[in-house]
Amino acid sequence: LRKVAYDATQLTEVRSGERVTAYSLDADRDGDEDLRFPNPDFNFRSLRGNAVLRWEYRPGSTLFLVWQQNRGGTVSFGDFELGRDVGGIFEAQPDNVFVVKVNYWLGR
Repeated sequence: LRKVAYDATQLTEVRSGERVTAYSLDADRDGDEDLRFPNPDFNFRSLRGNAVLRWEYRPGSTLFLVWQQNRGGTVSFGDFELGRDVGGIFEAQPDNVFVVKVNYWLGR
């Protein structure tokens, strides 16, 4: 294996607006781009929630209603901005799970 070190003058940020979308490398310093690679930074957003309702409708007999929601996703920039990231998690498609469990006491 061979390790090659490049200095900051050989690496140029490629921007779209204010975001860095890629990096350009001029390995031989001739002024032409030799390699371009995407920005490796990213954000992972995740929100998970559970709710459980328990009702004992007669002694020893219970009804459980359970709801679970999971939202998640990634975006291709690595900085944190509270308003954008909190709002973005609610734009993600949720996975909802609903469970009903009934226990019935057969004794007296």
